[in-house]
This record gives sequence, C-alpha cells and structure tokens, in this order.
Amino acid sequence: MKPYIFLVILTEHFDLTRVRAIPTRASLPVILILIGLVVMACQDTPKGDLLAKVGESILTSQALEARIPIQMAGRLHPSDQRRLVDAWVDEQLLYQEAIRLELNKDVSLQQQIEQARHDLLTAGLLERTYLKVADLTEETIQQYYLEHQEDFVRDLPSLRARHILVASRADLARVIKRLDRGELFDQVAREESIDESTERGGDLGYFSEDRVDPAFWSVCENAKVGRSVQARTHLGHHLIEVLDRREAGIVRDLLEVRGEIRQRILSVRRERAKQSLLDAIRNRVPVTVYETPLTTDES
Repeated sequence: MKPYIFLVILTEHFDLTRVRAIPTRASLPVILILIGLVVMACQDTPKGDLLAKVGESILTSQALEARIPIQMAGRLHPSDQRRLVDAWVDEQLLYQEAIRLELNKDVSLQQQIEQARHDLLTAGLLERTYLKVADLTEETIQQYYLEHQEDFVRDLPSLRARHILVASRADLARVIKRLDRGELFDQVAREESIDESTERGGDLGYFSEDRVDPAFWSVCENAKVGRSVQARTHLGHHLIEVLDRREAGIVRDLLEVRGEIRQRILSVRRERAKQSLLDAIRNRVPVTVYETPLTTDES
C-alpha cells in the first residue's frame, strides 16, 4: 500500500459535516492535517497542552492547532478535533508497528517514499513558478472576454437562483419562519444552510438543467422570479428563490464566466512558465536521450 493511500483512508475516521461553508474537496486540507501530525511526532520540544502520547511520540494542542489549515481554523467542532486526535493515535500505532517490523528497510517502500519526495519537490518548484504569473488584472480578464465571446454563448437555457439547504422539514419550517419575520435571505442562508453556498448567501449563480438535480431544476423552471419555492432532493430540503432567467444562444455575462476566463489565462501562463523553466534548466544541465534502446525491434 502506498503511503499517500494510507493517509486518505485515515480521513474516514472523522466527520466534518459540522464544518460549514467548506466544499467536499476540503478532504485535501484534512489530509494535510494528518501529514502535519505525522511530522509532528518527530519534534523534540513539545509546546502546548499534552493531548495524546503513543510510545515516545506526543501530540500537543499547539502542534495540532498549527497544523489545521487557515480555512478550517475555528470551524472544527470539538468532536471533530477529538477525531483528529484519535486518528493521530491510530496512525502512530500503525507507524510504530511498521517500524518495529522494519518496513522502513523494505526496498519497495523506500522506492515509493523516494518517489513521493521527488513528486513533492517537483510540485513545490512548479507552485513557486506559477505564483510568479498568478496576478491578473481586471483589464486582462475583460479583454479576453471581448476577444472570445463566441466561446461563451449559452448552449442551454439557464437560471440564477439562491437557496437554503437544510436536513429536515423541521429545519425548513424554522427557516421559513425566520424569513416571514423579515430576516434577510442571505443572512439566514449563512446561518442555516448546510452546503458550500453559505458564504455567498446561498447564491448558486447561473446553472443549466444538466448541472443540477432533476427535481431541483424542475421546481426552479416552474417558479416565478423573486418567489420562494420548495424542493426535496437527495441532499435534503431546499428553499429556493429564482433570481433571473437566460435563454440559449445569448452570450453569458462577464460575471458568470470570470472564473472560467481566469483559469484559461492561468493555464496558458503556467504552461509557458513551465516550458520557460525547463528551457533554462536544459541550458545548465546536460541531457542525453539514447534512441537506440527505445527503438522497437520489428523483425
């Protein structure tokens, strides 16, 4: 089993459903937490309250907090913090058992560790390189939009909506009561909704039928703009407000495609920066590719 696979498996030890406004891809920060905790075990000078000890390896509160990514700081429920500690304990038990069995001397594992080191250093170099070309001005984005409008013609009718997603009918009733009392939709969404749109006040932006649950689309399609409607999907109970409608064949607004444009420009810049880096390295490092061993014997 490869080391990185082991770390991914460990994410199953705890539940982050109480962490609001963090998309599902937040499993990556969780993995980074665990990687940090592994490194932490090798530190000689403990700081903070002692949280756990396995053999000679210790985990302190300060060390745990320092390894939690900024976007998750202050959002972990105490029970999730406990699960992180439990996951660290489990990992240390398994790690120490692997050392006792001298798996660190296994040639195959050593090769995998060296490959992981190779990949991490390469990724770090590219990340630093890409940061140098990451700044984009609004003028650059607008210019790209004007020059590539044919790329942004709407293929399907789309809607813009905002919603509040909750787990039960009781939660939905509470949300409706708050709105009936005059509370603002976006504020209630930030406090009550359980999906990643909370940070945007429940705003989902523009979407077409092929991007959402059929039941969600059906309700939105028949709703009047500005009127709240309800829907039930596999995610839970939705209170939805349709904000706008757009027909097919119309160029999407810059606001809709800004993120896509940004990624397109950065993708081109990164590829150029990578190639420029490789060219510079080739000018310093001799490279020889021996073609003969690569030639397939067709006889």
